[in-house]
Amino acid sequence: MPVLPFMENLLALEAETKYLLSASDRSYEEKLMQELLRIFKEAELLFGPRDTSFQLSVPRITECATSRSYIFRPFRTTRIYLSRDAKTKPWLASLELAHESVHVLSPVAFGGTLTILEEGLAEWFAQRYAGRIHDLSFDRGPNPKADAVMKAVSTLLAKKQSVIKDLRTRQPVISKIDEKLLVEVAGVERSQAKFLCSDFKTYWRTPSPWSDVAAQGAERLAACLRSIWETTK
Repeated sequence: MPVLPFMENLLALEAETKYLLSASDRSYEEKLMQELLRIFKEAELLFGPRDTSFQLSVPRITECATSRSYIFRPFRTTRIYLSRDAKTKPWLASLELAHESVHVLSPVAFGGTLTILEEGLAEWFAQRYAGRIHDLSFDRGPNPKADAVMKAVSTLLAKKQSVIKDLRTRQPVISKIDEKLLVEVAGVERSQAKFLCSDFKTYWRTPSPWSDVAAQGAERLAACLRSIWETTK
């Protein structure tokens, strides 16, 4: 969950600017696109078809601390932006591509609620894919909120891995799957269904001192502007 979404958005904009203004080698991004297409084949087998009314754009490497996906609804396109470390860490690129692919399966409208179910599913799938491709293991971390999300999703999928595909025949958009469907179709306890359908951002958000936010924001904005300036020189 990014601490400074506004500044991270600026860094995604920077990536687009650098792409348009520079003549650098695009082969790595094309390689990422090929991997993304392979990932979608696996994701669709598990979770059902992607909404193909949105065209997939080639992923971009950014200076962001985390990955993110954008939905450009007027143009019916989607793009995944990877973090700065994904350029030098193939395992991280795979992890981020797989995570964001779940969000792109059934895009949520701008301002819509991203549920714990969708975010947990994205991370479960990302760890599963990157673990197999790069022979990695993922241990439970010290964050109790992350543990609760992963436990809830893992428990759901342990009963039947195709449960999301079944649910999406009734409600194609993952974050719109409601408590009633989880109880009726997946046999989930109502308290757990309520947890899975709750707003992930509200659940994850933790207070941050304004001074820290301002300092980090100024630093990232300056880095963004310097990078664009260097590109245009």
